[in-house]
Amino acid sequence: MISYGPCQTPALLFCMNRAREIEQFKPEKYWKVHIKTNLPSGITKDLRWKVSENNSVVDTRNKRRRHRGKQLIESTENCASYNQSSAEEIIKYASRRESYLEITSVKKFRETINPPIGLNTVALLEAGSKTMGMSPKQVMNVAEKLYSGGFISYPRTETTRYDPNGFFDARSILRHHTKHEEWGRSAAYLLRTKYATSGRPPLRGKDVGDHPPITPLKSANRQEVGGGSAWRVYKFIVENFIGSLHNKLSFTRTVVSLALPHSHEKFELELVAVNSLGFADCCRWVLKDIGVTPQKDDSASTLKEGQFLPITKARLEEAKTRPPRFLQEHELITLMDTNGIGTDASMAIHVNNIVDRGYVTLTDETGQLLRLHGPRRPGQNHLPRQIGRYLVPTALGKSLIDIFDDEGRDLAMDIHEESPALLSHPSIREQMEKEVKHIATGVIDKEYCLEKNLDWFEERYEELEARLSRKRINRFAQSLTAMKDSRQYWRTLGAFEEPSNQNNHINKHSSNAKKFGKKRKTSFTGATKRKRKSSGKTKAGHERVRK
Repeated sequence: MISYGPCQTPALLFCMNRAREIEQFKPEKYWKVHIKTNLPSGITKDLRWKVSENNSVVDTRNKRRRHRGKQLIESTENCASYNQSSAEEIIKYASRRESYLEITSVKKFRETINPPIGLNTVALLEAGSKTMGMSPKQVMNVAEKLYSGGFISYPRTETTRYDPNGFFDARSILRHHTKHEEWGRSAAYLLRTKYATSGRPPLRGKDVGDHPPITPLKSANRQEVGGGSAWRVYKFIVENFIGSLHNKLSFTRTVVSLALPHSHEKFELELVAVNSLGFADCCRWVLKDIGVTPQKDDSASTLKEGQFLPITKARLEEAKTRPPRFLQEHELITLMDTNGIGTDASMAIHVNNIVDRGYVTLTDETGQLLRLHGPRRPGQNHLPRQIGRYLVPTALGKSLIDIFDDEGRDLAMDIHEESPALLSHPSIREQMEKEVKHIATGVIDKEYCLEKNLDWFEERYEELEARLSRKRINRFAQSLTAMKDSRQYWRTLGAFEEPSNQNNHINKHSSNAKKFGKKRKTSFTGATKRKRKSSGKTKAGHERVRK
């Protein structure tokens, strides 16, 4: 049975649109320059080549942007250019003995990052998939058990703003955590300073009018919550909560510009020093995101304009641009939330449905199916860590979307053009959600809205049925292949990373050898061979034994 749903099918379309980008991608050759220098503190740093805009290589592999102060910078391939001659000239000079770079400017920027807002369901699902290696459905199951055990508040909510006039009191919750071995110091600090006299929470975020943000209700250690996935979810909820009550993270970003002598080529070096930890005292992962320099490195204060830095290592790399990666679960959750697909209570189910029904498979960045989490068996070799949770469309999922629309239109299609393709488009579900809100506010009548939508879906279904000729159904059937063949197809397009551990195959066989014992060497005498030959076994029987 092949199922359709106004939420699960648009979710599949998001995955399929990314897959189409991979299919349509055309690689281009570029050159990458790797330059290292030693700072006065003795620390070795990589320099970033400031390539001209015309020759800069956009990072097609990781579609993301990063903030530098108020400026939004598109991620580019580090030190990469389409200009081969420029790259070779740099390496030619940098390979000389005693080559150096001159500092042309040193600029300092004071920056701050606001604390996280209250945690809602969507943010919890995203964090679970992105950083905890758990499926959205698994995160919700764990969160519900934590709620039933009295460890956290109700986990299904869209609100991110704490209610200052309700039952929420920051001081009463912080008191429970002051003696915790991991975040007790942060909780105690807040009670001594920011919440010494009042438990009024910060007024940030959005109040949707449903349940309050997800918060811890009592302090617990790893053993008390059950360890494993339950501890990871509980720990994130507590750290996000304490972080949301904290102050801003304040830091100084020092941008050092350098130049090659007698050349127009420029390089850049960034050093980040924290001025005030703020919420990062509890949410330590943010320090890695901004690239904080180790505390022992005081180079930001010693580097001056006109100073020379030696080039300690230079290498030229030739490469080709690669297609974007498949959507990850947390990215799909974000797209569904942005486009009004599903609710905080159903979103995890829709993602799980397209996996369970074989429309997509969950793989790591190398294209290997994700393994189930669990303790290793005695004697089992350590398996390499799997990175990422990528949603890779199968032949069934790809062909199902093609059934609705053979033209392969993307999300930019005209929603006013009535066609069966709209059955898979997210705008229809978003429009229905808006109409439901209009019913709640009395703008439109419920019966009218119900009749209108039933008529619309019936018309699209009849159009789809009329287009499903025997020829088209046969083409659908012929397009279906095994899931492993689908993954191999995407692998040939360069959609996956190459496995870093080349010993996986060897480890697998060595594990089997340990399981079944050492293989014994066996020899047969002529009499034994004749006996085996005359044992009456057929050729087919021998073949079965061999297999």
